[in-house]
Amino acid sequence: MATKTVLISGTSTGIGAACAARMARAGWKVYGGVRNQVDGDTLTEQVSGDVIPVQLDVTSSDDIASVVARISEEVGGLDGLVNNAGITVGVPVELLNEEEWRHQFDVNFFGLVNLTRAAFPLVSKVDGSFVHIGSISGRVAVAGIGPYAASKHAVEAFNWALRGELARNTKMSSSVIEPGEIKTAVWDKAIQHVVDLEERMADGDMKARYGFLLDRNRGLVKEGTSKAIEADKVAKAVEHALTSSRPKARYLVGIDAKAGALMAKMPDRVFERLMAMNAKRLEKLGRGEERTD
Repeated sequence: MATKTVLISGTSTGIGAACAARMARAGWKVYGGVRNQVDGDTLTEQVSGDVIPVQLDVTSSDDIASVVARISEEVGGLDGLVNNAGITVGVPVELLNEEEWRHQFDVNFFGLVNLTRAAFPLVSKVDGSFVHIGSISGRVAVAGIGPYAASKHAVEAFNWALRGELARNTKMSSSVIEPGEIKTAVWDKAIQHVVDLEERMADGDMKARYGFLLDRNRGLVKEGTSKAIEADKVAKAVEHALTSSRPKARYLVGIDAKAGALMAKMPDRVFERLMAMNAKRLEKLGRGEERTD
């Protein structure tokens, strides 16, 4: 049986690295997208198996073209593409400029779209699968993470459209993974994000309007670092989407993700009340944290 091949973007840490490790253990050849040589060296040191780091900034058309050309030359086709690369911008709508909004979408959405389009001929050659790492935030958006949630909501719509297009006359598939809180490097950066957000609120009116987000985010960090689940749980869902004869359209990963999906089906007023209750709980938790200023 011929070795299967997958391209995974954003494999330097977290979910991407976990996906690379799981698929390599399953005997797949893994092309792991990284931003630089150091990250590539780290990937090969930490992940055993047939793992090949490739420089891939999903906002760079040159990087995308180079990686796709290399894979085409070396193996001819792709059994799977996993769109994992992403960033989180968590700032209130009023305080975020257009450039920052666009950067969020350039990485999380347009990078995903462009990589999918470029890799399409390789995936179609072997009737492969597309897997996109979304988020439960793509269904349930809360105050302060509008840019991130909007980009993940766009990924949801993209998946449904692509899945429908593939279903009629191909054997390819498209799935989106919707994790909740996962143990990744994002929590290491989260406290600094709180500090950065507070600096944006130097204006007294802004602090009065959005100051509640500081306590809520501190609470979210405390809860996330203690309750987040291992990234391999996401990788397991990715493996199923890549190998199943009937991949699911969406994979919820984590109790919080499943709870969020249930809440999203509730009447709007009930949903808003529950979200407000949870926000106040996190704010209370955050007020018990040591201040960063």
